[in-house]
Amino acid sequence: MSELIKRILTAVVLASITLGLVFNSINGFAILLLIAGVTVGYEFAKLSKMPLILLGLTLTLIWAMPFSTYYIMVFVDPNQNLIITLALFIVAMMVISVVFWLKNLYLVINYPNKKPSNSALNKAVSLFLLLTPMLSLLFIHSFDIDLLILLFIIVWGADTFAYFSGKAFGKNKLAPNLSGGKTIEGVVGGLVGVLLMTGVWMVITENLNWEFLILAFITGIFSVIGDLYESIYKREAGAKDSGNILPGHGGLFDRLDGLLAATPVFMLGIYLLNNI
Repeated sequence: MSELIKRILTAVVLASITLGLVFNSINGFAILLLIAGVTVGYEFAKLSKMPLILLGLTLTLIWAMPFSTYYIMVFVDPNQNLIITLALFIVAMMVISVVFWLKNLYLVINYPNKKPSNSALNKAVSLFLLLTPMLSLLFIHSFDIDLLILLFIIVWGADTFAYFSGKAFGKNKLAPNLSGGKTIEGVVGGLVGVLLMTGVWMVITENLNWEFLILAFITGIFSVIGDLYESIYKREAGAKDSGNILPGHGGLFDRLDGLLAATPVFMLGIYLLNNI
């Protein structure tokens, strides 16, 4: 079986499982995110040589947040008077995460002259800011499933269209110091695909606001930044992939790097669209 067939089959299976849980089981979707977060955390720790005890503490802090929030809202504040405070906290976290990814863009542009700090604190903070946006996927789900689907469309569309556009037209390397396969033509094709798919989503859901196209374009760019940022750690570790659990894709970090970077800017954009 060719690598392309493996890649397509793996993507179809993952998308089917994810969408099935999104539409049918919020608890199942939450468990899926938990498993994904732990797996990505382990792969990040392996690439960055992060001590496992520090990995455990960071993951515990990350996943303690939704459970403590649930406890407060159900048992301490059953009338959910804290829901506004929770929403503002999430927005604040997204702002911090966007700043984190802008810093990562600086590293991507200047690699190998600039690299992530090798300190234990930086690894813990980086992992924390990598994974906390995953928790906001549950918030988007509770707010509007259509928006969650749009986020998936943007990230998956950017990756898929970029892959095939790069294969067909790619000549100029996007970031030769980080990724030998990514091309400028591929990224352009990916972003065009994102705009087309977002347009289809707008028609189907009757969200005919042209600002969604701007949001989709910016979100798509950040998904590329996420991919290249992960490549820094793979280059530094001398690894082709973050793992080998996904045939045709490598590790789960390889599959989710774009989503991790795209989610904060998407969330912040949705907040601004609803409050401007």
